[in-house]
Parts: sequence; C-alpha cells; structure tokens
Amino acid sequence: MSSNIDYDVARPARLPARSSQGIVLGLDPWQVTTLLAAAATILLSVQRFGPAGLLYAAPIYLPLGVGAVIRTRGMSLPRWVAVWLNKAFRDATGANREVFAPEKVRSAGTLRLPGRLGAIELWDVDGMTCVYDPHGRSATIMAELEVPGFLMKDLHERFDLAERWALVLASFTQRAGIKRVTMQERTTPTTIQVARDRFAQRTGSLDVPSATRRYQAVMDRSEGYAVAHRNYLTLTYDLVKLAPQLKALGGGKAAIQRLAAVEAGNVRDALDGAEVRVKRWLGVRDVAALARTAFDPASVTTVESRSGDLAGVDPAAMGPTYMEEPKGKNGLVYTDSGVHTTMWIHEWPRSAAPVGFVNDLVFSRHPVTNAAISHIFTTVMTPVPVGAALKRIRQEKKTWRSNERMRAGRGQDGSAVDRADYEALEAQEEGLVSGHGEYQYAGYLTVTASDESDLEQAVAGVRNSLSRAGMEAQILYAQQGEALLVNALPIGLGLK
Repeated sequence: MSSNIDYDVARPARLPARSSQGIVLGLDPWQVTTLLAAAATILLSVQRFGPAGLLYAAPIYLPLGVGAVIRTRGMSLPRWVAVWLNKAFRDATGANREVFAPEKVRSAGTLRLPGRLGAIELWDVDGMTCVYDPHGRSATIMAELEVPGFLMKDLHERFDLAERWALVLASFTQRAGIKRVTMQERTTPTTIQVARDRFAQRTGSLDVPSATRRYQAVMDRSEGYAVAHRNYLTLTYDLVKLAPQLKALGGGKAAIQRLAAVEAGNVRDALDGAEVRVKRWLGVRDVAALARTAFDPASVTTVESRSGDLAGVDPAAMGPTYMEEPKGKNGLVYTDSGVHTTMWIHEWPRSAAPVGFVNDLVFSRHPVTNAAISHIFTTVMTPVPVGAALKRIRQEKKTWRSNERMRAGRGQDGSAVDRADYEALEAQEEGLVSGHGEYQYAGYLTVTASDESDLEQAVAGVRNSLSRAGMEAQILYAQQGEALLVNALPIGLGLK
C-alpha cells in the first residue's frame, strides 16, 4: 500500500468552510434587507425633499448602509441586532426567568419544561420512550450507543467503521419521514457505586481486614475522579410526512407508538451492519434523568446510584426548578445547581483530520485542576433529499458565477476563499453522485460548572481542545436559554 493511501486513511476527514457567497457578493438575507431599507430611505427622501433629502435622511441611511456590511462573531450585524433586541424584550418582560411552583396545577401528561415544551409527552413503548411533540407534529426515539474497543482499533479498522457509519447516515437521507438526526456525547462526573456493590458482594469471602480497609480507601479516593463518557443517537420523525403510513397502522396514538417500535428495530439492524451496538433504548425515566442531571449537576451522584425500578428520574422532575438568563450577562444561563455556557461550532477541520478528531474535545481537561470538564457535545443534522441537495448545489454554483461576473466587472479578482467555495460545491456534488447523503448540520457545545469562575476556566480548557481538533466555537450570546434546552433535553430539538 502506498504512502499516499496510508495518509488518506490516517487523516481522511476534511470539512469545507461555511460558504461566503451569500445571496449576492457574500451578503446574507439580513444584510440585503438592510441595504434595501437604506436604499428605500434614500429614494423616499429624495422624492419628498429633492436633493436636500440626502442630507435630511443621512442619520438613517448611513448607519443602515454601513451596518449592513459589518460582520462580527461569525454573523452579520443586522442579524445580531435582531438577536439582541429579542433578548432585551425578554429581559424587560421577565421572560428570561423560570421558577417552578410545585403547588401550581398542571395538565395531566404534560412536563415541567419552559414554554411550549411543556406540551411534550413521553410515551412508554415496551420499555422504550417515544417523545411526542404536538406542536412540531413529530415523534422521537433515543438510543445509547457503544462501539466496543474503537479507540483500540488500528487506523484501517477505524476508517472502515467510519465508512460504514457514513452509509448508515446516508440511508437516513433516503427516508422522507426522518426530520432530524441528533448525535450527542455527554461527559459528566459519575459514581463508582457499581464497583462498591460488587466489592460488597465479595467482602464476605475475604478474611483480610487490612486489605479490605485499603481497598475501601482506594475506592473513596477514586470516587472524585469517576467520569462517564456516553454517546446517544436521537431520531425525530415527521408525522405529517408519515401520515399515510400512520393511517395504514390504524391512526392515532397507538399508530405512532407502533411506528416508533418498528423504526427502532430498523435502526438497530442498520447500526449492527456498522458494528455500532445499541446498548439500550432509553426509557421514560432514562430520558428524564439525562435532562435532570444536566439542569442539576449536583444530583448526578444520587441519580447514578439508583438501580432497579428506581433507576432514572420520574418525568415530573425532568425540568429545571430554576432557570435564568441574567440581565447583563448574555453568555451564560443559571439552573438549579449549575451555570452553563453553550457555544456554536462554526468552524470544522478544513485540513485533513483523523477519524475521531473530536477525541480532544471529549477528553478535554480543566486547565487548573486537570479534572474532566462536564460538557454536552451535540451535532444536529437535518437530512436533505438527493434531488433537493443537487438543486441547491446548482443554485449556489449559479450564485458563485454571478458573483464572479460582478467582481470581474469591477476589476476585482476572485480570492482563494471564493475558489475554495466552488471546490467545496464540486466535492459535495461528487459525493451525492457516488451515493453519500447530505445533511444540513450544526454543532453545539454546552459547558457546565458550579460557579462563574469555574465556568470561565472550563471554557478556556474547552477552547484549547477545540483548537487542537481544528474546530472553532462561538458563544451564542443572548440565546443561552434556548441553546441549553436544545442540548440538555435529549429529545431531538433544533435551534431556530
């Protein structure tokens, strides 16, 4: 095997940068709308006051025109203005603070979650959860995944597994009913209660008290360093597109539940071919436990120590009892016993990266204490049908060529960024023709700590890990409440 092939297998992942072409000359819809508003202001003022109207309307159209072309923190200034105005309105109306009142009467079957999420229902389907969203007309199922010994496999085996996983994801794009695919990795402190129980069962056969005491001391020291890394796959189904299938199953709630059971079997079979094992389908109490421990990190040890019928959390305690986006602190959100910052991954590796390049992020450490950083890393993917994907590529190529002609007419040469955009479109088209699927995807990372000082250090440690992985993240200022719900609730939500 040639060295070139070895290199490709060792570092096969390469993701293009986000397109910079926009609607025209790199301007997004928010910028184009703002420029049109500035142009309309000039036109109306000149028609009303004549040439003097240019002077009268300057305080309006000049800020609009200049602001329209400014970009900061990965987004255009007009879009940021809309986000900040929304946050200011919520601050003024008190909508950024949620406190649970136990005595408040709630409708049967609803969850203690903020806003419209309170209407979501958790249905038990033979021990598996089906999450029904009446507003989004969707149903969601969740599985905890495991790839035995992945980190111990050699490069070629990892590459082969990644290719199989890609085929599984591509198959989801062929299904019209799949609305969203969410992959999530959670790193949290945990407990060694299982080891303690195992040791307690065997203590009776030991007749060496000193050894027992030493082993107990070792377990006591280990408790503070126990960390869990768990991976989850969430599939959200569009019940509107699946209406004919639901009708064939008899309609109503029973049909949705039956569909969820059938789809769980289909997904398990597909994953088996990729050597990805479904460790378990999450039950109602399991889903509630993931949300509860995200909002209340102090409860992790208690929840993890439960077993049998008491394992997990009652759905009535799923949501936060306290949640607030503090005024003047737009980069964080408080919940029961934690403070969180959620970031958007806006740059992915553009140079060749190895399979599993996110390992640096998964195993990121606190820069001061060297402890594992509690975080939730989520990739939310929306399948795009092949026909729609090819149509999009043709349209973006047309936009690219139009921008090139406009730049040439102004005597400007295309940049390396522009050439990279076109090459990325070509690569995407080739991938679709060769059988790969397409997703619109976004990555979110929630970092959790006990206080603001610790959170600041944890975010610094995560940024170091992101840079080593070839990724870059942007804090979702003024959107922290919604972003936390997307990550903390394992029910297939997307950020609007």
